[in-house]
Amino acid sequence: MLIKLIENKYKVAGLSLPLAARLYSDGTEAAVDRLMLLVLALFIAYALGAKFAREADRPIGPGIIPFVLMFVVFLPAPVSLVSAGVAICFGSIFGREVFGGKPILPPALIALAFALFSYPDDGFQLRHLFDQTQDPVFAAASLAGGTIYLWKGFLAWRVVAGAALGSVLGSQLTMGSISWEQPLLGTYVAGVLFLAAGVESAPRSENARWLHGFTVGMLIMVIRSADPDQPDGVVFAALLGCLFAPLLDKLVKWRPRHE
Repeated sequence: MLIKLIENKYKVAGLSLPLAARLYSDGTEAAVDRLMLLVLALFIAYALGAKFAREADRPIGPGIIPFVLMFVVFLPAPVSLVSAGVAICFGSIFGREVFGGKPILPPALIALAFALFSYPDDGFQLRHLFDQTQDPVFAAASLAGGTIYLWKGFLAWRVVAGAALGSVLGSQLTMGSISWEQPLLGTYVAGVLFLAAGVESAPRSENARWLHGFTVGMLIMVIRSADPDQPDGVVFAALLGCLFAPLLDKLVKWRPRHE
């Protein structure tokens, strides 16, 4: 239990940096709304965690605060508290609690994907990615938080490197040139570091992690250029990558049988 508490401390520290950057860029009124959402989401996640733990006669699973912080960080703007509450419930139940409090996918990723597809016009998605101003402060804060994750072993660096390679190739194939502004747009940096490269959801083998990152990076560029309904593309690409992570592990270990 003590180890889990220490891990949570470092994860909270890593995610607090991009959250602070979000609050800085929001402005006073929007920052207050985002903090209100954070308080509501923490209340809901802890209430559900306590309910499931009591019924199963087990401790509350760790990682609730990082889960909620990650969800709030990835919102492009403050959103409706009702729809956000429903999304947090969905992510908490189907991302954590039904598996005994031990997530098989990042619960924040499940909550965000549910919100994007269920409430597309309720502020959960950017409307026009390339009309957004670049946000180097958010990207730098995400890198700093990712450095903490890497230092404590929560981040698979091969996934990050693979994502960079996949993004370069994907940008060249879909846009005709390498677009160096892409990492500063939307939630690219935070998505690669905290959603795709987390060791809990990344493949176990080193070679599979390269493939996993490459796939996510490529998908982000393809979705950004081809799907106007998903202009950021990060959440959907990370979700697909994490779903196929076990298959990639099997793929790199597969050997043909010789009769």
